[in-house]
Amino acid sequence: MADIDLALKAGAAAVIAQGSEAGGHGASRSTFPFLPEAADYLKQCSPETLLLAAGGVADGRGLAAALILGADGVVVGTRFWASAEALTKKAHTDRAIGANGDSTVRTKALDALRGIAWPRQYSFRFLRNRLSNEWANREEEAFQAFSSQAERYARARALDDLDTVAVVCGEAIGIIHDRPSAESIVTSMAEQAESILRTGVGRWLDS
Repeated sequence: MADIDLALKAGAAAVIAQGSEAGGHGASRSTFPFLPEAADYLKQCSPETLLLAAGGVADGRGLAAALILGADGVVVGTRFWASAEALTKKAHTDRAIGANGDSTVRTKALDALRGIAWPRQYSFRFLRNRLSNEWANREEEAFQAFSSQAERYARARALDDLDTVAVVCGEAIGIIHDRPSAESIVTSMAEQAESILRTGVGRWLDS
């Protein structure tokens, strides 16, 4: 909750509760256990502040779950990362689409090897590759070898060598199988969430 306090002190109009399922940098909490705790906390200390959920939300099911757990909306990363309009390189989405959540890894090793001084509490989720297989579980060694792979990584990036370069996506990649338009993503998410929420309310009333 310390990060929420920092955001509130800075005058944030909205707080994003991002779970570890998300791609890229993040902390260790999981989205859906964290979300209602954050919602209760904001209700007590700053009820006017909006709460947005991020991490693992890629369709209407995730949107509906987030709303039920107290979010005012969601921040969607990986699903739009693999949309028709995204500037994501095709080679990256080609490698990721068809993978599942187990094909991603969260580790602090990559930043250390690249010489990027992110705060120690934040790790980085990306698609498993040769570099992650070698280093993901050797974080302390990676910190001791800080920036040792920086030149290698830069060369790999220039060549788009995905055995070394991180393809940044979240666990939700497991339910992403295509690159539709952003408009269709928004429409389908909203329609699916509405259907789930209406059906759920109906089932609850019937019981």
